[in-house]
Amino acid sequence: MKKKIVCFCEAEFNADIPKLVDFSKEPEIEEDILKGKFMAVTCPACGKLIKPEFPVHIIYPSREMDIFFIPELDRMAFLRDKLEYKVVNSKRVVIGYDELVEKILLFKNDLNDRVIEIIKYYLLKKALEDSESDMEVRILFYGKEGNSLIFHAKGLRKSEVGILRVDMGMVEKVTLQLENKKNEEPFLTILEAPYVSINKILSGVDA
Repeated sequence: MKKKIVCFCEAEFNADIPKLVDFSKEPEIEEDILKGKFMAVTCPACGKLIKPEFPVHIIYPSREMDIFFIPELDRMAFLRDKLEYKVVNSKRVVIGYDELVEKILLFKNDLNDRVIEIIKYYLLKKALEDSESDMEVRILFYGKEGNSLIFHAKGLRKSEVGILRVDMGMVEKVTLQLENKKNEEPFLTILEAPYVSINKILSGVDA
């Protein structure tokens, strides 16, 4: 689908941006997402690489993956139920490119996103207690290393990314607690589909 792109140099051009991506038919796009290449386009006027964000529905039927991607600029509109476009009825919603990458990594590592969001809540709470920064802090799953999960914390220090490690034993512990956590706040809100994310309550993380 053709989308109008406006470059920083003020040049305008059209680019093909898909409305639907099926990993079973286009497996290479999964890697493009992880490498930051998805939706990236080059301005024909100045040659600058631009990374716009447009709503995209991403599916992988054989792995039961069904994600609707919402651009970061539409975060508040979505949370206030004021989006100017319809959100496809999907299993999961992600907002912004970082969340999309994270969700794909969770699928690749066969991890329960609800369990991970609970762990992120505790990591974020601890990080905010120790942080002297007034920037918004975001914690994202980054991958697995041996018997540990690796998370990146953005915003703890300017221009730096903190690396946090969680033993798989914690994953097993939270998994056993999951059914009870689903009925407790703030987890009731965090874990409600389709947007399963700690980012829904960032302002109230000290609850």
